[in-house]
Amino acid sequence: MVLGFLRWALALCVVLSGSAGAQPAGVSATYPLTPLTADSPVQIDIGANIAYLLDDSRQLQLEQAMAEGQPWLPVARTAPNFGFTHNAYWFRLVLDNRTGKALPRILELPRPFLDDVRLFHLVEGRVVSRFALGDEQPFAQRAVRHPNFVMPLMLEPGRNLLVMRVASSGTVEAPLRLWEPAAFHEASGNEYLMAGAIFGMLVVMIVYNLFVYLSTRDINYLYYIFFVASYLVFWGTLNGYAFAYLWPEAIRWNSIAVPIGIAGACLSASLFADSFLKLKRHSLLAHRLMQTMAWVSLCLMMSALVVPYSWVIRVTSGFILVVSMAALSIGYWRWWQGARYARFYCLSWTALFVGVGVLTINKFGWLPSNFLVDNASQIGILLLVVLLSFTLADRINTDRSLRLHAQSVALAHAQKARTSQQALLTATADANRALEERVHERTNELNLTLDQLRLANEQLQRLSMTDSLTQIGNRAFFDHSLVTEHKRASRLKQPLALMLMDIDHFKAINDTYGHPAGDACLRALAHLMRQQVQRAGDLLARYGGEEFVVLLINSTLGDALELAEEFRADIAALEVPFEGRVLRFTASFGVASAVPDMLFTPSQLVGDADRALYEAKHSGRNCVRAAAPRLRKPAEPGVA
Repeated sequence: MVLGFLRWALALCVVLSGSAGAQPAGVSATYPLTPLTADSPVQIDIGANIAYLLDDSRQLQLEQAMAEGQPWLPVARTAPNFGFTHNAYWFRLVLDNRTGKALPRILELPRPFLDDVRLFHLVEGRVVSRFALGDEQPFAQRAVRHPNFVMPLMLEPGRNLLVMRVASSGTVEAPLRLWEPAAFHEASGNEYLMAGAIFGMLVVMIVYNLFVYLSTRDINYLYYIFFVASYLVFWGTLNGYAFAYLWPEAIRWNSIAVPIGIAGACLSASLFADSFLKLKRHSLLAHRLMQTMAWVSLCLMMSALVVPYSWVIRVTSGFILVVSMAALSIGYWRWWQGARYARFYCLSWTALFVGVGVLTINKFGWLPSNFLVDNASQIGILLLVVLLSFTLADRINTDRSLRLHAQSVALAHAQKARTSQQALLTATADANRALEERVHERTNELNLTLDQLRLANEQLQRLSMTDSLTQIGNRAFFDHSLVTEHKRASRLKQPLALMLMDIDHFKAINDTYGHPAGDACLRALAHLMRQQVQRAGDLLARYGGEEFVVLLINSTLGDALELAEEFRADIAALEVPFEGRVLRFTASFGVASAVPDMLFTPSQLVGDADRALYEAKHSGRNCVRAAAPRLRKPAEPGVA
């Protein structure tokens, strides 16, 4: 089904290229005339009030285009739009100045991605002014510094003939607008304001989600950032703002930035869908499909550097529809399967797919240009930005709910098992009492008591090794593990490092916000440190109160100091939400390290770290201090 859709999309590119706005052979157009009076509006959309001439050789000059017998045709749509085409097109119209005096006007062509635009202003057969514009020429050569092609005119009284030639390796469009200068500058200011708002919002979302990624290390945020950045390149280039203000001299880069931006969006969208929807776990076929699309997108990005623009823009414009449709279809499939977190994903990508689809179809010439059509992708991306924030948050909540449900089911099974076990023990005891009667009555009671005591002791031992608040090892667990690792390190002659950490001013948190707030801080801190202490053999435990301890095997003092500093920075940046507030706190660290031997006990290692922690507390807190390294005592004379 997906391969069929791909073939359909590529066929659509071929069929639509160069077909929009065509007229039957033999139809001819007179000079379209636009009257200008004192009551004319300050902005006039030329629209279809223009004739065009097909130049399939791209060699016609002005005199040849204006020669008698040329087949000038009327425009069939609301504005000239010929989609992707290799042909050049000539346009002509007459501005009839009926005011009796010279009129300053500005002619705007709001399609900044056209390669070659030439305008000739003629009065009674003589060329009054001419302009040569296009995105393949340095931006500094433009008559007016503006992202769009802007041509200032001084219209003489009477009829002024405008002849324009447009050629491009992409789409050819000419939705011309005629402005009074003051109105044009006012409208440009409003457009700049809107563009600045869109640009600012996208940049803010990139920076914000980058910080979220650095805090959560969730790869989905990175894919999302890549997608927004790719769209920002595409949007800025397509609307001319990048060429005007970022790279006005980089003509080659400006010509390939649009397909690179589109391919980058396809790449990030494919990776995001694959990761966010967990396709590798739920559907190997869908996972391979999105991975294939990601590789194709990467190849398109690379090919934009060497393949002609006219080819790569067609393929990328069609391929983004395929990627969007596949990602959206798989999202609805996952939602239908029961993945509740996919609902906001589907809504967000539906908004983007509609926006990009409208824009792409417009570029092929199927839709006329207007405000909604021209800004469809911007509207879609803004909706995507808002809805994806709900999407990512919703998936986190869904995963949390699933974990809680799994824990609840496990607890119910454990309770049922304990109940069954107790019933079995009771039945056994009853049977034994019945068989042994009075002779074995006291023995059976004693055995039952011993069994119950053994189960209680096993449960107590498990509970005694785990801190109930933070769900990490407790003091007893640490003491037992420290002795074991001390012996192993002494035998292998490996360094053993100990990191003792204490929350700064923890009593102030409890006194200000209450003990539940302190508990929330302890849980958040334990969760943060648990993610960092992942190496086999290393252990994390709650040492007591607001103190935590980390034991690092085969680690030098430098290794421990580096990790402690990372912990200190991460804790200082940690935000703990509690009852509508965000709690922050810092921590002090004491670090000690040594190669244990029979003369260096575990308690001495703890004592060194504790003294270093005491020094950190008295050095202003929120810092790391190391204990002085212990020197191995020289062997006594006569001792091998």
